[in-house]
Amino acid sequence: MAACLAFTACGGGDSSDDDNAPARPQPLLGVTSGALLDQGAPLAAEVRAMQASGVTTLRAPFYWHRAQPTEAPPSFEATDPLVAAAARARIELLPIVVGSPAWAAEHPKLPNSPPAGTDAYASFLRALVGRYGPDGSFWTEHPDLPEQPIRAWQIWNEPDHLHYWSDQPYARDYVRLARAARVAIKDEDPGALVVMAGFADRSWESIATVYRAGGKGVFDVVAIHPYTYEVRNVLRIVELARKALRDDGDAERPLWLTEVTWSSGKRPGREPAPFETTPADQAARLAQALPLLIRERRKLGIERIFWENWISTDSNHANPFDFSGLRVLGPDGSVTEKPAFAQFKRVALAQREP
Repeated sequence: MAACLAFTACGGGDSSDDDNAPARPQPLLGVTSGALLDQGAPLAAEVRAMQASGVTTLRAPFYWHRAQPTEAPPSFEATDPLVAAAARARIELLPIVVGSPAWAAEHPKLPNSPPAGTDAYASFLRALVGRYGPDGSFWTEHPDLPEQPIRAWQIWNEPDHLHYWSDQPYARDYVRLARAARVAIKDEDPGALVVMAGFADRSWESIATVYRAGGKGVFDVVAIHPYTYEVRNVLRIVELARKALRDDGDAERPLWLTEVTWSSGKRPGREPAPFETTPADQAARLAQALPLLIRERRKLGIERIFWENWISTDSNHANPFDFSGLRVLGPDGSVTEKPAFAQFKRVALAQREP
């Protein structure tokens, strides 16, 4: 097997990885979906707008509980349109595979329950890779589409938060689940990348916790969500994450920043979230942060950066993430741009220049 270059996602050194797999493009700037998948959202038109704005990769939830609410085989009705739109636009997809259905949950009545065991989740991932991976049934059924198999899969989201994982501490059970997921994914597509759940807050400590629980070698890519108010502290969080990996003997593991954002939901008369500001300041911080991260990406091993998120409804003041979009989805399906959109587009399109 050829040696991996520093900060190159090489599949974790598995003997099962496919040395002859075709080289994949290396997208850099992406977005998360936000309200893109809401009912009434103009999905195809917005994905085309992403392409025109320099987006190279799109992170989106593939909800297990929606695809497989019973033990019957999963339905791909919700995800097929997204995969088709991304393929037409030549935008890579990063699915976040999350959400236990009641029949497979440790606590069936809790929406944030982890799975009970690992087999059912692993089986769902096998089905997803069999649908959307190389030689997947989706591409056979849609020969008119550019064939763009999904080659990276993110295992859950922020399991250190009760919102996503009811049972704390989480690390031992999460690593067990991820290890089973890795086997399932690599069995179907040896060249696929297994991406760690993104961690927010003190993400460098979460990395250390996962590695102490046996996570080293399970993930091809480590992911963090460097939420903070000051732009310079975004870079500081990435530096601390890189240090945590060095300390754990995994210094060359690639980092993906799967959520970077400032919310524009700051309003008079209410206490803002720590990363909440005004629409104009959101744009200004984006315009500082993305070029800074791009400039330091080789030094820090940053391979992908995702703005959280592409489009939001800007209507739910209880949720600051509902104001983090570059664009706004109106209740009638109309779309408007925020100041941050122009700044993102400027930075993203500049990456296409020779």
